[in-house]
Amino acid sequence: MKHLAKTGILVIVLFLSVFAGISSMQVSGATKTTSQLVSSDVSTHAKKTDPYAFFMADGTKAHFKGVGNEYAELTIRTKYLKGNHVALYEDNGGTVVLRVYRLSKDRIELVKQEAEFYKEYKPTLKQLKALKPISTYLKFPLKKGDVISGRKVVSIDATVSTPYKKFRNAIVLEQKYKDGGISKTYFVEGFGEVKREFILKQGKDTYKVTSSLESIK
Repeated sequence: MKHLAKTGILVIVLFLSVFAGISSMQVSGATKTTSQLVSSDVSTHAKKTDPYAFFMADGTKAHFKGVGNEYAELTIRTKYLKGNHVALYEDNGGTVVLRVYRLSKDRIELVKQEAEFYKEYKPTLKQLKALKPISTYLKFPLKKGDVISGRKVVSIDATVSTPYKKFRNAIVLEQKYKDGGISKTYFVEGFGEVKREFILKQGKDTYKVTSSLESIK
């Protein structure tokens, strides 16, 4: 089971590293709140989507209940930066990972990722613009069957239960690994990511790790 545990820890720590988005769009992100986000038709996602709808409000701290691994319990703090960039500080009890995303009308890209990040990230607009895309986090419009940086959109109208509440019309992205592992990420407009799930079956053993939204401050 040591191999399983190591695999699970790696996925939990780097779970979002395959996500991202970019372009330049004049959105006043620093003043947005979840109540101002566009609520588009999630079943089709044919309408214009506000990329800020896939992040929580500026300054929000979200706690995720972890099951199956000591690093599955998370606290994620959201900070809006200049030029349509959003920073997430993810604390899993073992390290703090900084991820910075660039938002545009048709995608969200991951442009910076750094573990062991214990200070406040205060870049200039020039420094943010100089960041190169690492991967695509989401792209719009979202359609079932789309593949985004190795993750397949398997549902755009799922129901997902979390300690915080039951969500409907959740978007589910799934990634399969060579060792048989499967990871799923659940997104809800107006909240962003609300749940992560990793499952690995080896013989009769099943290793499962989940991180589910529990509270928002």
